[in-house]
Amino acid sequence: MLFNSYAYIFAFLPVSVIGYFLVARKFGVRISNLWLVLASLFFYGYWNVEFLPLLIGSMLFNYAVARVIMYLQENRGRGLFQAKYAFWLGIGADIGALCYFKYMDFFIKNLNRLLGTSWDLWHVVLPLGISFFSITQMVYLIGVYYYGDGKKYRDFIDYCLFVSFFPHLLAGPILYHKSMMQQFRQEDLHQPQVENIARGISLFVIGLFKKVIIADAMLGPIAEGFSHAGELGFQESWLLAGLFFFEMYFDFSGYTDMAVGAARLMNITIPINFNEPFRSKDIGEFWSRWHMSLTSTITAYIYTPLLMWLGKITVWRSMLVTMVTMVVIGAWHGAGWTFILFGVLQGLALGINQMWKRSPVPSLPNSLSRALTLVFAAWSCILFRADSLPQALEIYTGMVGLRGWSWPFHLTEGGMFLPGVDGQVIHNLPVTVLFLALWLVSCCHDSNETVRRMKPNFKWALLLAGMFVFSVLHFTQVTAFLYFQF
Repeated sequence: MLFNSYAYIFAFLPVSVIGYFLVARKFGVRISNLWLVLASLFFYGYWNVEFLPLLIGSMLFNYAVARVIMYLQENRGRGLFQAKYAFWLGIGADIGALCYFKYMDFFIKNLNRLLGTSWDLWHVVLPLGISFFSITQMVYLIGVYYYGDGKKYRDFIDYCLFVSFFPHLLAGPILYHKSMMQQFRQEDLHQPQVENIARGISLFVIGLFKKVIIADAMLGPIAEGFSHAGELGFQESWLLAGLFFFEMYFDFSGYTDMAVGAARLMNITIPINFNEPFRSKDIGEFWSRWHMSLTSTITAYIYTPLLMWLGKITVWRSMLVTMVTMVVIGAWHGAGWTFILFGVLQGLALGINQMWKRSPVPSLPNSLSRALTLVFAAWSCILFRADSLPQALEIYTGMVGLRGWSWPFHLTEGGMFLPGVDGQVIHNLPVTVLFLALWLVSCCHDSNETVRRMKPNFKWALLLAGMFVFSVLHFTQVTAFLYFQF
C-alpha cells in the first residue's frame, strides 16, 4: 500500500489513527499498541501477503534471540551457552536474510563472470522494507547485548510495534528502540492532541505534494534521458543529472514527511531524514543533512567501532574507515556495481574533504563551496539511477563534452528527451515545476522547520487544502517511491 494512494489516505490511515485512540480509551495502552501492530501487518501484507510471514518470522526470531541473550547475561551462561554466540547468531541470520533476498542474484552473476560458469539466477523477489526492518532489529540486538537495553525494553508487543510501525516500515527512517518504545508506554500519547494532529496533517500534505506534483513530474524526462544515454550531449547530460537529483530529494523527503506526519497524528515522534541538504557547504555536511537516520546509524555502529578497533586515530586510518563505511552504505542501497562505485566516490570525496580541512589551503567562499558540493552530489547520483556501469559511463561521456556542446536532440526539431520548448512544457514537464523545485530548495526552510514554525490559521488551512486537493487530483498514475527498490 503506497502513501500516495486513495486506499491509504481515505481508508487505512484514518481508520488506523482513530482506532488507535478509541482502543486506548476503551481497553488501555497495550491493546492500543496491539491494534497498531495488527494494522501495520495488514499494511505490509497488502502489498504482497506472501512476504508477511517473512516479517513476522523475522520479528519472532530476533525477539527470541534477544530474550536468550538477556537470560544468558542475567544467569552468566558458560561454554556453548554464552550470550555472544546468541548475539552473533541473530546478527548473522539478519545479514544472511539480507544477502539472500537482496544480493543472491548479484553474487551468482559475478561468480559466473569470474569462474566462467553458467549457473541459473534464482530470481529472488526483494521484499519491500527488508533493509529497514533488518537494520532496525540488528540495532536492537546490539543494544541488548552491549548496553543491557533488554532490562527496560523487553515487552513483546512494544517490540513488534517498534519493528513493524507502518509509517517507517517500507522506506524508513531508521528507528531506535529506546525512543520509540518509551513513547509506546506513555498514556498521554494515546489520547488525541490537537496540535500534533494539525502539524501531522501539515507534514503529510507537504510530503504528498512533493511526491505527486514535483517528483512524479520529472519521471518522464528522466526515463527518456537514461534510455537514450548514448545520445546525450553536454547540456542534456547535466540537465538529466540535475533532474534526477531533484527527483531523489523530493521523492524521498516527500515519503519521509508523510511518514513523520502520519506518526505525529498518533503523537509519536520519529526521526527526520532531511535538514536542508542543498545548503551544505561540503560533502561531509551534505551527508549530515541527507538520509540522516542512515548516516547516524552507520556512523554509530560501523564507522566509530572500526575506528576504535584500529587503535590510534590518524588521518589515513580515518580516511580508510570512511571509505569502508561509504562502500557499505552504497551496497546497502542496492545490489550492483553502480551502488558500490557510488560508495567509493563518496568515500573519496569525504577523504579529500578531511584532508582539505587539515591543510593550510584557505577555505573556499561559501557560495562556491555549496555549488561544488551540489554539482558533485548530482554527478555521483547518476550511478543511483543507471541500470549498469556502461549506461552511467555513457552519461558521464556526455557530461565532459565528448559528444559536443550542442543539443544533439535539437530542441526545435523535436528530440526524444526534450522534444520542444513552447514556454510551458519540456517533455510534459511544466516549467513551473522546475522553478518551484529550485525555489523550495534555495529559498525555503525544510518541511519540518516550516511546520514547526507554522501558526495554524485560516490562510494556512486554505493553502494546505489546496495542495491536498491538487495532489489528489493528480493521482492519475500512482507511482511507487524511489527508495522502495532499495
